[in-house]
Amino acid sequence: MPAVGLLRSVSVLVPAYDAMPHVGAAIGSAVEQLGPDDELVVQDSCSTDGTAEVLDAAADDDPRVRVAHEKDRGQSDALNRALARAGGQLVGWLNADDLLLPGALAAVRREVDRLGHVPDVVVGGWQLLGATGGVLRREPAVALARRRLFTHGCYAFSGAVLVRRELLHEVGGYDEDLHYTMDYDLMLRLVDADPEQLVVDHPLAALRYHDASKSGGAGRRFFTEALGVRRGHLRSAADLLPAAAGTLVHGVGVATARLRFSDAYSAAVKKPDKPHP
Repeated sequence: MPAVGLLRSVSVLVPAYDAMPHVGAAIGSAVEQLGPDDELVVQDSCSTDGTAEVLDAAADDDPRVRVAHEKDRGQSDALNRALARAGGQLVGWLNADDLLLPGALAAVRREVDRLGHVPDVVVGGWQLLGATGGVLRREPAVALARRRLFTHGCYAFSGAVLVRRELLHEVGGYDEDLHYTMDYDLMLRLVDADPEQLVVDHPLAALRYHDASKSGGAGRRFFTEALGVRRGHLRSAADLLPAAAGTLVHGVGVATARLRFSDAYSAAVKKPDKPHP
């Protein structure tokens, strides 16, 4: 059983709906890391493709996996329903087709012990996986910052961000009017709360890019919704230039995403590994 230390409990929220064939790997990647008082809080919107059976089997095997099957009004609603049932000191979010990377929770606990208390927000590194599971990108851990969020968009992957449960409630949880950029909106609201952040130099989670995923199949809707989020968070004239720059970069990114996130492109531009001296 993993050591606990100062961080006694973590709740990992999992919104799920027809998530085959990836849901088993997602659940397994988290369960193997859970401490005795951690929990996987799963909100399944009555899946019909076998996902519900995989989730129920995981719950039967491990009481720390807590599954609810009920219709919801979308991903944000599912996350809020799971959050309402969560009891951990820190709360993370794992989509049912993504992965918690090996050693993630151990790395968080180690850095929390080193800090000496549980912070408001933990941000770690993350990876982008292609449709066949290969690593397309590795992104370092970078603290959440308002200007960078405007210019770079959602540069921190939601699966690699954990938030103190009380703070997550204080900022209002997940905006149920948003269906693609609820993570981006949440990060902007978090930085407005001026939280204490702990940056963990370890890859915590992996985002899987495939045609059936939101990121893989709804780029234009992501762009439109993100534009509205940026506008909604404008506070002064100083925000206008980074917001405009971020919108332009996001538009170009959407137009080229299928090429840039393909396994063929990744193989073509990959730099050869340097030999060890």
